[in-house]
Amino acid sequence: MRRTSRVVAYSAPLAVGVVLAGSGVAVAQPSAADAANARAGAGISALQGIKKTLSPAEQKQSSQLVVEKRLRADRGLAALLPDYRTGLPVSQTGTVSVDIAGTAGAAIAKAVRAAGGTVQSTSSNGSVRAQLPLNAVDRIAARGDVRQVQPATQAMTWNEPDAQRQQLAKKAVAAVQVSEGDKAHGADTARTDYGVNGTGVKVCVLSDGVNSLKKSQDAGELPAVDVLPGQAGSGDEGTAMLEIVHDLAPGATLGFATAFTSESSFADNIRALRNTGKCTVIVDDVAYFDESPFQDTQVAQAVNDVTAAGALYFSSAGNSGNLTDGSSGYYEGDFRSSGTTLPGVTGTPHDFDPGTGVQTTDPLSAGSLGRPVTLFWSDPWGHSTNDYDLFLLNASGSVVASSANPQNGSQNPYESLTVPTSGSGYRLAVVKYSGADRYFAVNVVRGRFVDSGSLKGFSTAGVTSGHSAAAAAFSVAAAPAATAFGRPLETGDPANPAGPYPGLFTSASKWERFTSDGQRHLFYNADGTELTPGNVSSTGGATRAKPDITAADGVATSVTGFQPFFGTSAAAPHAAAIAALLLSGKPSATSADVRTALVSSAIDLGAPGFDAVTGNGVIMAGPALAALGVPKK
Repeated sequence: MRRTSRVVAYSAPLAVGVVLAGSGVAVAQPSAADAANARAGAGISALQGIKKTLSPAEQKQSSQLVVEKRLRADRGLAALLPDYRTGLPVSQTGTVSVDIAGTAGAAIAKAVRAAGGTVQSTSSNGSVRAQLPLNAVDRIAARGDVRQVQPATQAMTWNEPDAQRQQLAKKAVAAVQVSEGDKAHGADTARTDYGVNGTGVKVCVLSDGVNSLKKSQDAGELPAVDVLPGQAGSGDEGTAMLEIVHDLAPGATLGFATAFTSESSFADNIRALRNTGKCTVIVDDVAYFDESPFQDTQVAQAVNDVTAAGALYFSSAGNSGNLTDGSSGYYEGDFRSSGTTLPGVTGTPHDFDPGTGVQTTDPLSAGSLGRPVTLFWSDPWGHSTNDYDLFLLNASGSVVASSANPQNGSQNPYESLTVPTSGSGYRLAVVKYSGADRYFAVNVVRGRFVDSGSLKGFSTAGVTSGHSAAAAAFSVAAAPAATAFGRPLETGDPANPAGPYPGLFTSASKWERFTSDGQRHLFYNADGTELTPGNVSSTGGATRAKPDITAADGVATSVTGFQPFFGTSAAAPHAAAIAALLLSGKPSATSADVRTALVSSAIDLGAPGFDAVTGNGVIMAGPALAALGVPKK
């Protein structure tokens, strides 16, 4: 029901010209606001018109694929959307990278090749990643053994580049590099005092790749590393993570597999590291954009499998910022009807304003340019019956990007788009196209919501999600070990904190301003059954206390591009290495024993007790060994 008593601050401009045809009264000329209103209405109407005319094959495709095809085929449609970009990378030869979900991977792969495509990977669950001609997408989607075709889901690591510090590091003359986290966590003295070094423990890393592995080995930075066959990947963040583990736990055996081939391959490699690689401790720094915050999906389910089998699993909490520091672009909460519409839109936009006003969009910061945006809501994965859409408008009210996939019972409760790399005044709208009100989460990954003119930026806590928030995983936040991160996260930000090196972490230590916060609200078991049947709103579901712990970042490695190594990508391997020291000191310790020792001995940061930014605090090697009952030498 429309709330007429509320002050309205619409994000799309309202028409102000009044037509008094045949009255003899002068007719007001269209204003700039009228023109912007018309542009927004025409653009969104065109996009939603596509949604209403989907073929059976297009029902299985993401809206980006469908719209890209329609724009290329229909000049009239393209004229209605002059500023619109799907964000879909199409090669010069007209191919796109896609993830194909189905039931018969080998048969689908054969069909891809017959259609002129290239198979990049297949997974045990029947999914295929392929480079496919855009004009062949319909043919593949129309197959009975294909459930869904979408642009290849992208992954990112949680490294935070600092070009200024890296230039200084290149000028430094040094022998073997040792992470400053070794001293800050007290691991150096703990190895001596307790006679532990990780011997008997195998620590395995999942990241992008290990391109300079041999170089690090030749320089004495790393020993032999057991890389899963064919899974070396591409990139070097894995090499940098392995160096950190080896610095703190030099006696541990090391392993590696890439997490970047595809999301399904990532899940397969988690299981393979445990089952084939016999890894005791596993650590990753990767996130796929479509990992649900409200249900354990395929990667989180793989984490659940290996932790149930006895492995310890550590994962980066993320670098998407936190509410405490005002550094995140995250919002979650119950859908609240604005009681109005956006021009040309079928459906009702969410009201972001929790007070007496109505605000149908959330404005973005200048630092959000080029950032991916995701939208999830509290329907079961693969079985969404409530249809929500995501729109990005520019300062003039034109729709510049959108995600409007159909949800009619067999799709995921997920939409995504990318903010353009140039321009200003962007704002997001979440629209309920049809169905029931649901709890939802919208995330501008590594961006921000900010005040802009008359619009207020609304954010909440809770950005940590996906497999890092799996129940038995350790979600690891970051605190600087040594020098401060060298650049402001966004223009006008305060200085970043420095760490205690060569001293130890203390209760006065500060966390990184970019580290992601919790807690994690979930509504479904991994199998899609409701945690609180009949209630998937803010008063239902369950909450996981994430992140769990904090560890060091901003540390030295020998790897180019990671000198120093900032981000929760660097924090997670420090935590994994300390766990290896504990297991080498007490091989009979269970996963529960190690968790209790790490958490109970952690140094509390910030407000007393668990908090949503640093979890239970920064872990320390010596106190954790003592808590586990390992005797000193």
